[in-house]
Formats: sequence, C-alpha cells, structure tokens
Amino acid sequence: MRSLGLAIKKNEIWYSVVEGDSMDNSYILETGRQNFRAESQGLMLDFYNIFLELITKYKPDSISYKLSLDIKMGQIPYLHYSLGVLNFLCLQQSIPSIERSSKWITAGKKSKIIYFEEMFPDVSFKNEQLAASVIAWYGIGE
Repeated sequence: MRSLGLAIKKNEIWYSVVEGDSMDNSYILETGRQNFRAESQGLMLDFYNIFLELITKYKPDSISYKLSLDIKMGQIPYLHYSLGVLNFLCLQQSIPSIERSSKWITAGKKSKIIYFEEMFPDVSFKNEQLAASVIAWYGIGE
C-alpha cells in the first residue's frame, strides 16, 4: 500500500509518500515540497496541476491531508479551496481521501508525532514536512 500525505502552507505544498503493508512495516519513500504563488490568478489550476502530478508520479492507494482549522480569511483560498480541488481529483481517480486536523496530529498525552519519531528515529522533519509524513504514515493503517 502507498499513502500520500499533504500539508499546505502559504506558497508551499509539502508531501510525503509512505509505503508498506502496515504502519509497523512501512518506510518513507520520498518527501518533498512543491511551490505555488498564493496570489496567482490561476491558483486553483495550479493546485489541480500539482496534485495531478503527485498522483500520477506516486500512484497512491490513499491520500491524507492536513486540514487547518484556525485560519484567517486571506488564507482560505490556498488552505481550504485547494482541498476541494484535491478531493475532486481523488473522486475522479477513485482514491480514498482522509482528512486530518492539526489538532488530531498533536492530540493526547502521546501525540502522533511521538509515535512517528519512535518508528522513524533517523528522520528529522519539521513543521509541514513532519505533518505530511505523520498523516501519510497513519494513512497506511486506514
């Protein structure tokens, strides 16, 4: 199984691809970043092209994405509208999509990040790259 995790921030889409039969038997195939211009007139087309490129390249069995809940009005086009484009592509390609809030990632006494760091001790990701990897890894278990 191959899971693609996505975390978006202004001008950046972080992605992580995790592959394996289960969460305990998985590895990180690749992580990376795609850039976009939040002020672009063709922003939704930019998202469509970026997401389609990632889907075509990695052929994921599922896609997980980080949903940011505490945002400002100006962030809505790139943080929320982009997810509509992503879900449209998932529907077209028959790929299940999994939504994870930022609070889900850090919830509980032992957050998902701690479990991830225990499983992948040699990896030192930060911020959105870490979020994309954590949700991709949990996508293997879905």
